Amino acid sequence: MMEEYSAWLLNELSLAARDLVNPTKRVSLLYFASALFFAFVLFTLRDRKRAWRRILPLFRLATWWSPSARVDYGLWLGNRLLFSLLFPKAITTLGVVTWLMFRLQEVGMSAFPVVIPDWGVVSLFSVCYFLLDDFTRFWVHWLMHRWPWLWAFHRVHHSATQLTPFTVLRTHPVEGVLFYLRSLVVQASLVSVFIVLFPGQVSLLTVGGVFVTTYCFNLLGANLRHSPVALSYGKQLERWLISPAQHQLHHSVDVAHYDCNFGVVLALWDRLFGCLQFASDQQKLHYGSASKLDQMGVFGHYWSPIAYLAKRGKQWLKSPAVWWSSRVKKNAKSEPKGSNISL
Repeated sequence: MMEEYSAWLLNELSLAARDLVNPTKRVSLLYFASALFFAFVLFTLRDRKRAWRRILPLFRLATWWSPSARVDYGLWLGNRLLFSLLFPKAITTLGVVTWLMFRLQEVGMSAFPVVIPDWGVVSLFSVCYFLLDDFTRFWVHWLMHRWPWLWAFHRVHHSATQLTPFTVLRTHPVEGVLFYLRSLVVQASLVSVFIVLFPGQVSLLTVGGVFVTTYCFNLLGANLRHSPVALSYGKQLERWLISPAQHQLHHSVDVAHYDCNFGVVLALWDRLFGCLQFASDQQKLHYGSASKLDQMGVFGHYWSPIAYLAKRGKQWLKSPAVWWSSRVKKNAKSEPKGSNISL
């Protein structure tokens, strides 16, 4: 028994280590190197003499071994082990696609009456997938800030007081499951619709091709979103694309920055929802949730949301509307971040 457990543990840890060289993972060293290069080029164009100084914080031990960073690593490894044991692996994209295809055909959906070239189908699928995926990531993220019971779990991510590229993996398992289900629904829904509308023209190559946008996003500085390096794209471009500096505003503990810049790639959704803020290369920010969770260890981050929900459960059963109320009053500048969650 112990030998089997040890073998499983070593295998999971080795898989976690492979994330560092896996181009499908945001923490890949490839993306870290490309982010540094991208930032250095832009900073050189803007301010030649200080380009190296701007990216220097990423080379400091204090950045990578702070108490906050160590919680990042603990949650990253802990979640991997937990998901390998508990996650419902039977729920696969292929299985959901197959089920949805039969349901769509049952309600009368059939092949598109006009023949579209294969390249047109690939292009249409790629655009639809990118827009739907980016919007749903924005929307789920927005809901996590608006609904107190979701914020209880998402606050784990915002408790980081020092941002590093590994902070992207600083999540509670419940949040991880929610985003996995979001991805599953988006992929399965779109793939099943396209297979029914364009039979024989949607292949694994077509589906895999849409991830080119993800690779480009990661190559062009995505790792700097969670880092001490503030990289702004400038106001004009930030109206359309979320810059690393804009996402850092999203993590700011300053009440003036609450609930802004939820987007992943496109800034369009934040503009439509009225929560877009522009950033600056010169901004100096402090991070965290302004709660006791900021000083807790890995176990505290796992247990805190559950304890909060257990504590408030009876109250919410009496007043169900509280489950869907806004987390923060927009202009209540005296109210600290997450103040409706007391621990």
